[in-house]
Order: sequence, then C-alpha cells, then structure tokens
Amino acid sequence: MSADYDAGTAQVFGELAYKADAGQFRFEPFANLAYVSVHTDGFTEDGGDAALTSAGTSTDATFTTLGLRGSSDFAFGGMNVTARGMLGWRHAFGDVTPTSTFAFAGGDAFTIAGVPIARDSAVIEAGLDFNLASNAKLGLSYTGQFGGGTVDQGAKVDLAVKF
Repeated sequence: MSADYDAGTAQVFGELAYKADAGQFRFEPFANLAYVSVHTDGFTEDGGDAALTSAGTSTDATFTTLGLRGSSDFAFGGMNVTARGMLGWRHAFGDVTPTSTFAFAGGDAFTIAGVPIARDSAVIEAGLDFNLASNAKLGLSYTGQFGGGTVDQGAKVDLAVKF
C-alpha cells in the first residue's frame, strides 16, 4: 500500500526577561509564550482492502512558561566553569491531546488519540559549562518536565568551538 501526503509545523516564540546580578550570582526572571501548529494533509492509500483514508489533521497549542534562571562562575581544576539552572512553570492551552481520524476502505471512521501534553508542568534545567580554551566550551546539561502524569527528561553534551 502507498499514499502521498505532506505534513508541516510552524512555531512562534517570544520571551521577556530581566537579568540581575547579586554578587557572584546572576538571576533572570522570565516569561515566555510559544505557539505551535502541526498540520498533516489528508490521504488515501492505494493497493489493498486494508487501505486507509484520512481527511488530514491540525493540532494547535500555546504554551506559557514563567520561571527563574540562575548562574554562577567558579574555578575548577584551573578551568573557568559556569553552573546554571532554571526552574519554571509551564501551562498549555489548546489541543493538549492530539487526535487523528482514519477509515479503512469501505469501513467506518475511527479516531486515534496520541499521548496528551500536560496542561500544567514543572520544568527544570541544570548544567555546567566548562571553558576549555578561549574559543572552546564543553557543556553538560539535564532537562526535565514533570506534570499531568507525564515525565520528560533529557541530557545533553555539547562542544562549541569558535574559529
């Protein structure tokens, strides 16, 4: 069976923040807003009795996050290191449960629901940036989102070299 269809996403993001120094510490309260839209074209499969048809779907959600970032620099093993963190509250508006409706050839339509997005969740980030040289930085970070019975966690290692 085969079908030809397209899908696309669009996102708009904005943030307001204010940086404040408190001795060796830096704090930054922030508020941001993101709008995300996902659209999938309709399709009809060819090639068999179990061919699927879908009219296409659109899922739109808006997110706000209110939080506080913080960072501090220190020396470690002769290297300059920045410790950073973020704690925030994220709220989702709109389609928090993505759905798609399908039908087999000659059959009744049925709807499939995806994993719901938490309406309210706590978001955290923690990381260390190691200044390896004047043009190189190694970053280690953890991110987590907890709420609505869902947990999303991740770790990232990145190396930035300027030349």
